[in-house]
Amino acid sequence: MLPKYRIAVENGLSQIETALRQEGYQVVDPEEVGSNVDAVVMTGMDENLMGITDTLTTGVVIDASGLNANEVLAELERRLPKLKQE
Repeated sequence: MLPKYRIAVENGLSQIETALRQEGYQVVDPEEVGSNVDAVVMTGMDENLMGITDTLTTGVVIDASGLNANEVLAELERRLPKLKQE
């Protein structure tokens, strides 16, 4: 089965990264992927992590500040179905 979506997860959000992997998402390092992701999960400390929010014109950006892994998953599930999966 192919992963649902490619999600870039900011370093330090290991609980969220683990939860995403368990749900079948492909988790990648935001510093390595540029804009080739469907969503970015980051904390509010850097709203423009490595320029990703500038290049992700069609992707989802989720600020994980104050959210637990389940809340981030729920937000992704709510927002990602709007994207066209190729």
